[in-house]
Amino acid sequence: MNSNPHHQRRAKSIWPEWWQRRKWELVVRRVMAISNALTDIPNDELQQRARHCHYLVQRSDFEEHVIVEVFALVREIAGRVHWLRHHPVQILGALAMSQGWIAEMRTGEGKTLTSLMTMTLFALKGRGCHVFTANEYLAERDCDFAKPVLDWFGLTAAVLLPQTQSAKRTDCYRADITFGSEKDFGFDFLRDRLATLSDSDPVETIQRGHAYAIVDEADCILIDQASTPLIISSPQPPSAADLELFHWSERFAGSLIGTNDYALDPRQQSARLTLRGCRKLRLSGKPDLVCQLSAEAIFSQVERAIAARHFFRESQEYIVIDQRVEVIDHGTGRLLPGRKWRDGLQQAIEIQAGLQPSDSTGSAARITLQSYLQKYHFLCGMTGTAAEARGELQQIYGLPVMPIACHQPCLHQQATPRIFVTHSHKWSALMTDLEQIAASGRSVLVGTTSILSSERCADHLRARGLDVQILHAKQHREESEIIRRAGQPGRITVATNMAGRGTDIQLHPDVRAAGGLHVVLTEMNRSARIDRQLAGRAARQGDPGSSQVFVSLDDEMLSILGSRQVERLQRRAQSFLNGELSRHWISWFQLAQRRFERRGEHERRQLLLHEHHQREMLSSLGLDPTIELPVD
Repeated sequence: MNSNPHHQRRAKSIWPEWWQRRKWELVVRRVMAISNALTDIPNDELQQRARHCHYLVQRSDFEEHVIVEVFALVREIAGRVHWLRHHPVQILGALAMSQGWIAEMRTGEGKTLTSLMTMTLFALKGRGCHVFTANEYLAERDCDFAKPVLDWFGLTAAVLLPQTQSAKRTDCYRADITFGSEKDFGFDFLRDRLATLSDSDPVETIQRGHAYAIVDEADCILIDQASTPLIISSPQPPSAADLELFHWSERFAGSLIGTNDYALDPRQQSARLTLRGCRKLRLSGKPDLVCQLSAEAIFSQVERAIAARHFFRESQEYIVIDQRVEVIDHGTGRLLPGRKWRDGLQQAIEIQAGLQPSDSTGSAARITLQSYLQKYHFLCGMTGTAAEARGELQQIYGLPVMPIACHQPCLHQQATPRIFVTHSHKWSALMTDLEQIAASGRSVLVGTTSILSSERCADHLRARGLDVQILHAKQHREESEIIRRAGQPGRITVATNMAGRGTDIQLHPDVRAAGGLHVVLTEMNRSARIDRQLAGRAARQGDPGSSQVFVSLDDEMLSILGSRQVERLQRRAQSFLNGELSRHWISWFQLAQRRFERRGEHERRQLLLHEHHQREMLSSLGLDPTIELPVD
């Protein structure tokens, strides 16, 4: 079943990918030829020709000759403004996006310059173009980069920031191109829905519609964060009885015995009391205020307290900043400001962290990114890693993927993975390897899956007297500067997955001569795309570079295989006396990774199906699912 309205609005290409590419390569040649012919035209004449593009685009539906004219002008103007002229592969990427595809371009291939052609084309239509970026820093950077070129066309650009006031936000959306993160766009949509329903008089909405959207890091936003709900909450202060229940549940959960009193579900990150645990709960002494609550509320909160103890660990699922629990995105390692767990789990985690429980949150308005992005009439994107998810992107969003070749030959060297029996074997070998690489004059980027493992790795390296810089959610404000310095000789940067997005690592000439950046993955991630994105930090734009994976049998990745299978593997591995296994063992980790990917895809499809049925049911009743009935 396909419920995506974007599917129905845009015609499908009847040509296979290879034939489509050949057609577009001919168009690229025309763009290059016309652009080269513009080099001798004076600035005022070039600007006049650019302004004429408004008329050409308005009277056409992005016909080929119009696209060629606009792209050629953008290339020449970018060359005069930024001294950067698009390479043929960048024009090919822009063409793919202008036709509703996702352009897969390797890290460092200039996706920001590429998107400049597509956003200019869309903006000339006069209906507004929204550019989704991974964070606010990139939104500001890309907006500043685009403005000097857009000025030649008489186009305006603005950037949305969380601190931007409501009146200013309306002005941002009136610009021809609006840059911002997915959270800013999504929350403004929800505010508009609340405003239109809460006032009997007609109100002016912040957004002016959903015509064109370009999604940077498309796989991250369209896949990894697709099921992330955007919620405008209505605070609900807990009663005295609720506060007592939160504290008592934490104490009682600590007195229970695992397997006897409760069962854990790692997949759902939840706990269920056994019959023995239920009996113990019924017979236990409770404060008077707790006794006033229903048995269902007491049992549910105790189970949440158990889940908080076992599945929600500081520096992995959350960190504490200014006496607040801040949620960490498992896929990227970034903070999710304002995000809270629901139904008492947030309060259980706060008490576990030694904090006072915060107000509960009810939903005033709620929508997932998956549902919000499907509201756009025309959607396209770009990323360094999309091939692994091309089936899902095509079926859910109607977005085919076009892999774009590198401008220069890729010199990336993938070293043989190293597999170890235990964490201690792995870290010992890793420290020795990193020490040798740093001594050779190269720079190293070490990828970890959590804040805790990042800090442990950095501590081990500092104990050996090495120059180490950490990058994770606690240093998110300094991210771009840390990454910029990561290419210095002998520098080791230990980072969570957030280092794989957005900012280029500039190599020192000595590092380039010594072999370039070396990327080490200390664990495999739940998605091969994230591994490839992190490894792709090395060997960008013709630079040398390499990457290698270090894993062990007690990595969390293998948990999806089941405890019995993992125990069998560990027994077989005891025959390897030095603690290092043969490279063929990597197949078990690849199997686990594929299972995680299939499970994630299944969950996203189920969510889409659920939301589709929800919308149909509420629409037939004349209700708005965004407001009246939030999706749980």
